[in-house]
Amino acid sequence: MTQISAHIVPNLWFDRQAEEAAEHYIAAFGGNGRIITTIAAHPASPSPQDVPVVVEFELAGQRIVGINGGPQFTFTEAVSLEVRVSGQDELDRLWAALVEGGSEQPCGWLKDKYGLSWQVTPTEYYDLLAEGDAAAQDRLMNAVLTTVGKFDIAALQAAVRGEG
Repeated sequence: MTQISAHIVPNLWFDRQAEEAAEHYIAAFGGNGRIITTIAAHPASPSPQDVPVVVEFELAGQRIVGINGGPQFTFTEAVSLEVRVSGQDELDRLWAALVEGGSEQPCGWLKDKYGLSWQVTPTEYYDLLAEGDAAAQDRLMNAVLTTVGKFDIAALQAAVRGEG
């Protein structure tokens, strides 16, 4: 069988804010990213002429394309971007930057000000999933499912231990 050499590049459809969103995300990730290229709208394009039609950017090593395609399509919770962070401080900082102007959602998810869903997940969560018996894992899942807003790592650890 031939192996396909491929890279998956998420394409995000914005109304007119692709460049603004790229700059916002790069700032949220502490400058860990860059705008790679912008492509102006062709005069015959239905895209507004005062914004680029395509903005390709890199965020924490992941290439992403923002498309200014107009208001026909919007983001839904059916697709989210998960960011795995280490430690409560990193989680708190990134969460605050991404949720600004957006809203907190259940289970450690948020919607940013553009409507894109994010999961800011501590790596400690995955460590906890691998530990303990079925009862501990049930307590962990209950803690996750009853969380509204960002995760509290200490609370997840306490749930696994059966505390609280």
